[in-house]
Amino acid sequence: MSSAESSAQKSTANGPFIKHLTKARVISVCSPAATAQPSQSSPEKTNQPHKNPRHETSSSSSTSLWSAPSAAAFVIANNEDLLTQILLYLPPKSLLRFQCVSKGWLSIISSPSFRSLHSRVYPTTTSSSAATKGLFLFRRRTWTDIPDLNFISFSDDYVNSMGNIVCHLSNYGKFTDIHSCNGLLALAFMLDDYAREFVVCNPTTRQHRLVPRLDFQEGGREFLALNIVFDPLKSEHYKLVCAWCEQEMITNNFGQLVPSDFHGFSVYASEKGSWRDSEDILEMEDLYLPNYFRNGVLWNGNFHWVSDFEYSLCFDPDKEFFNLTMPLARWYFWSFGESGGCLYGIEINDPEAMLFDIFEMARDYSQWVLKCHVDLTPVTTLYPSMIDADCNPATDFRCNFHILYFLEDEKENRMRLLISLCGKIILYDINDKIVKELAEVVPKDTDGDWWDSCFRWRDTYRHMETLATL
Repeated sequence: MSSAESSAQKSTANGPFIKHLTKARVISVCSPAATAQPSQSSPEKTNQPHKNPRHETSSSSSTSLWSAPSAAAFVIANNEDLLTQILLYLPPKSLLRFQCVSKGWLSIISSPSFRSLHSRVYPTTTSSSAATKGLFLFRRRTWTDIPDLNFISFSDDYVNSMGNIVCHLSNYGKFTDIHSCNGLLALAFMLDDYAREFVVCNPTTRQHRLVPRLDFQEGGREFLALNIVFDPLKSEHYKLVCAWCEQEMITNNFGQLVPSDFHGFSVYASEKGSWRDSEDILEMEDLYLPNYFRNGVLWNGNFHWVSDFEYSLCFDPDKEFFNLTMPLARWYFWSFGESGGCLYGIEINDPEAMLFDIFEMARDYSQWVLKCHVDLTPVTTLYPSMIDADCNPATDFRCNFHILYFLEDEKENRMRLLISLCGKIILYDINDKIVKELAEVVPKDTDGDWWDSCFRWRDTYRHMETLATL
């Protein structure tokens, strides 16, 4: 294990131990005799094609020609406009390294105007799967005040980077809430029973900014959740959406005074640097659940939430009002989020047969449209622990796993599911029927309930790189 990953695990001592596999097992589940082989980053020497001596001569001659700076390279290096256009298509992580090439490159890459332009251009030039580097896994424990922050990387070469990010975030202190949107993170810290302090950070550039605090004592409000809205294609600025609840006494139909819960939002605009309350207030007696307003998903310019009880809510962060025309969730979404430009929800079709349905929301919010059926029976055959053999199918839930995230890339015609099960985290390619074991999950001595911590991460946040400034 790398030093960065080891340090990240130390900083999340309350959570289960996630050990990324250096040689991930790649298993095909379409053939009866499934074979497992370690994934290889480079081909064996024996697989190299035979080299033609004539081609070798040509290659060496070509190398000698390029040993001296070419005229084209000289022109590009001395043309700032042309160089800027080329740099716009490079990944953020590479650009941060390239700042040390020269003073000229440093001046271009570090300028706020270039970083703002890059945050708009780069997401449109790369596939969604390539842009998604991994997931932050966050869980709040009922028996401790210290939450769990962990991570899973989708590629071997990004494990150290995500480990360093988790270490860096842990240096901020003990935060109670976290949310991510298009590369920016928002953290909430509890100062006392009423006040909250918020920090917005860019994990890629290590920038952070302290946001003016909110004091909920006045008005008797209770903090519920924090969400961040950042859409670089629309604006270089971000917004924070803080959900809160307050209780008032109202008169019911029988003339009796009864308590009623009202929910609302306070919105912080980075462009203005101030908070303001949304004019819309919701009365939702059955939804007094902080989890309902966590994991908000930005799609189609709006913010979306779904609950475990078929409730769904849409909020316009620009106009700061609720859009209640969003169709209800069908039953219970195991996973809900945005991927490949679509708002998706995954529900169980038949738990006995291990069939799942993936739905996507119509762009006009008219309905949930069935995207595809997924049969996880071959995967459960490979990992029998995914099914609780002792449960009563008539009354108990037999799935001993959780779908963390759905990754879709329409450019590559590829759909994958990130699944956590007891002891492992795997990536299942729906199209090719291939399983890739990404990490092993081991309980720690501080885990109060291994059954709850073996595979259940309710809050998952996609991580992608951005040069956006704060």
